Amino acid sequence: MAADPLAGYRVLGFDLETTGFSPKQHRIVQYALIGCDADGSSIHLEELVNPQMRIPMETTRIHGIHDSDVKNVPSFKEFTAEITTAMEGAVIVGHNVERFDWPFLRSEFLRAGQPMPTPLAILDTLKIARKLEIPPRHNLGALCHRFGITLEAAHTAGADAAATLLLLHKMMEENPQHFRRSVEDIPEWSSGSNRRAKATENIGPNLKDMEPVLGSHGWLKIAQTGMVIGRGLHRGRAVVDIGQADSNYLDWLSSPEGPLESEAIDVLQAERSN
Repeated sequence: MAADPLAGYRVLGFDLETTGFSPKQHRIVQYALIGCDADGSSIHLEELVNPQMRIPMETTRIHGIHDSDVKNVPSFKEFTAEITTAMEGAVIVGHNVERFDWPFLRSEFLRAGQPMPTPLAILDTLKIARKLEIPPRHNLGALCHRFGITLEAAHTAGADAAATLLLLHKMMEENPQHFRRSVEDIPEWSSGSNRRAKATENIGPNLKDMEPVLGSHGWLKIAQTGMVIGRGLHRGRAVVDIGQADSNYLDWLSSPEGPLESEAIDVLQAERSN
């Protein structure tokens, strides 16, 4: 590639294994963050987590983690500092991360009473594959096979995180024309919804030009069409759209564990009620 938008950043493949599929009812049993720091040094974090609940046999059949494997390991709260240090300001890469891994992570941080880390960008390889119109199937195993990536020990967090990071690089190498943009703009491009495109057109060419909501630390911006998220997972999206697609995200922003001060929370709550 003529220019690598990931160059100079900490870039980490991210994956979770859990006790089930509901962030509100189920818990994390393993996490992995694998990649490199901005200076090129390797990062490999992979830990089992005590979910403090029974692991159903049907999920054990998927990831191979039994109750006995996590009986004597720490609960998630003990890992929050390590995860935050790794993720803060980093580029996080995951497969279906926006709908699965990130909501689980947010729920666990809320339970732990800790603020969520703030990555520079979150790149979802599932959304990128669909945006590139790569023929189905789009599960991680099928995409790895298509791009010649060996995925051993699938459905373990470390293997899936590493494979996802490699998958992103493969897709970028084969489609360089789509990645001649800043890494912070890739999530918006991969989302590609008409409503989001319309909102972006209306709010102007750059979020930096918009007035921030007092006490939001840049998380909320004021546009002609309404309030827009200025940082994090939903950067560039209108609050009204997020309320329909991911209300849990707005709940986190409004919570004591979120990044907003009280006056910004009041403004956000008023926007949601409109």
